Amino acid sequence: MPMYDEPVVGAVYEDLEEDGRTFEVIAFDENDGTIEIQYSDGSTDKMDLDDWYGMDLERQESDDEEDEVDSTEADDDTDLDDDVELDDEEEE
Repeated sequence: MPMYDEPVVGAVYEDLEEDGRTFEVIAFDENDGTIEIQYSDGSTDKMDLDDWYGMDLERQESDDEEDEVDSTEADDDTDLDDDVELDDEEEE
């Protein structure tokens, strides 16, 4: 299935046509239509946007995204606790 989304710098993708080879987008020049990627072995490559849209890619969830979600959830919990404390103070 071709990729329909624009590349996201910092996101990791799995190339489903290349036996699950993964790479990170390290640069995306919208004016040139070029994308620079880095494979897990450290090698880099460039491709154009037309090639990108022809690839069978799946975006992978990185550990950073999981941490970001976890910290957001923790912030939400803290906010709820603060609201409860404020409500208790108002009742007194």
